[in-house]
Amino acid sequence: MWTRGLVIFDAFNTLVTARRGSKQTFLTGLVQAGINASAAMLAKLQAASEGLDHSEWSGSRQAYSGWAAETLTSVAQADTDLGADLAPHVVPALEQLHQAPMVALPGAADCLAMLKRAGFTIALCSNWGWDLAADIAGAGLAGCIDVFVTSAQAGYRKPHPRIYDATLHLAGFSAEDAVFVGDSLRTDALGPQSIGIRSVLLAPVAKRQVHREQVASLADAARLLLGTGTRPATKWSSS
Repeated sequence: MWTRGLVIFDAFNTLVTARRGSKQTFLTGLVQAGINASAAMLAKLQAASEGLDHSEWSGSRQAYSGWAAETLTSVAQADTDLGADLAPHVVPALEQLHQAPMVALPGAADCLAMLKRAGFTIALCSNWGWDLAADIAGAGLAGCIDVFVTSAQAGYRKPHPRIYDATLHLAGFSAEDAVFVGDSLRTDALGPQSIGIRSVLLAPVAKRQVHREQVASLADAARLLLGTGTRPATKWSSS
């Protein structure tokens, strides 16, 4: 089938966010594990988990869920001293066992539909638990997405290069025919660029960072890609 190329999206804070009022959240998981459930602690653990290789436990959903449960049990036993070996495992465990229901962010459905109608193949590549496809379907966005790649199943967390390679392989594209769109400079922009994938950073004007191509909204991302395709643009544009 003819395609204009591959567009890879991040999931959380790019296409979806947690449903308001959800009880099953990462912070809930930290409380149940008996450690400081602050946003600062969660951010510290999130940073520690980046690039983690947990492929040893990613052979099946059962094995991965068991590893996640064992991790949170170890966290509770460690009290406040998580240690450098345990800390990187906490957020992946929370993703598997404490993932709140998702809702689509404004403009997500329209952006995906526009790109799909234009002939792009759409992939999702996210640091997420085993059930990414089901969680995205619950937000009403699965219909336009052709490929789902989750760190739980791939065995590697962004910005590890193998998760981007896995996405390209599953979708059947080379790096030069793909573009990555997401909200994190490290995992959605610099990570894909490290293996030759063009990246577009989704960042409100007030939070612009040092990156060649940035857009303020998903609508801007769609317009940019419809104008340039998936080959690298010759100059930055937001519309």
